Amino acid sequence: MNLLERDINKWKQSYLYGQKQRINRGMAFGKQMADGLEHEEASGDPVLDLLMARLPKFEIMDREFRTLLKNGKESIPILIKPDTMTLDMTGFKEYKTGQEPWTKKKVDDDNGPGGQIGFYATGIFLITGHIPPDIELVHVQTTKTNKDASDSPITATGEIFRHKTVRTMSQVINMMVRMKRAWTLIQKITAEELL
Repeated sequence: MNLLERDINKWKQSYLYGQKQRINRGMAFGKQMADGLEHEEASGDPVLDLLMARLPKFEIMDREFRTLLKNGKESIPILIKPDTMTLDMTGFKEYKTGQEPWTKKKVDDDNGPGGQIGFYATGIFLITGHIPPDIELVHVQTTKTNKDASDSPITATGEIFRHKTVRTMSQVINMMVRMKRAWTLIQKITAEELL
């Protein structure tokens, strides 16, 4: 949804035509961590492996949940995949890697970097009828191994920062509006591109 709102042409290339998005070193490092957590395997990076073992976790790890959002006579399919979640869906955590520190403002911003958290909270609301009260972004800080080289490898600093956040009913309603708007645009784009 974020890519669709940011750049329709890149969304088309990725989701309609299967072109892989280019990723930078930071994104590759984040994927390395996500893959290690999802498959419960060592990443090969001893610092990252130690940090992954220290990350706060709930009972459910990296599992997809599907639900529907009513939009008039049709239903919009919604897919969420929190990094970790409680069995009763009252709490979830999202893991992020990156050099830039996260702030409360960034975590709370549904229209910016914190939008994924708002999307997941809305999906959980659609499934359970309740907004999860226990939401947290967990930031694994990274750095370049050589700050002077633009092509320097990325590594974890060893620091983990935890940012509690909440989502309100107003934010959930706003996210549902965005979801409906995105679905309408997806239908329009696919009709134009594929028919």
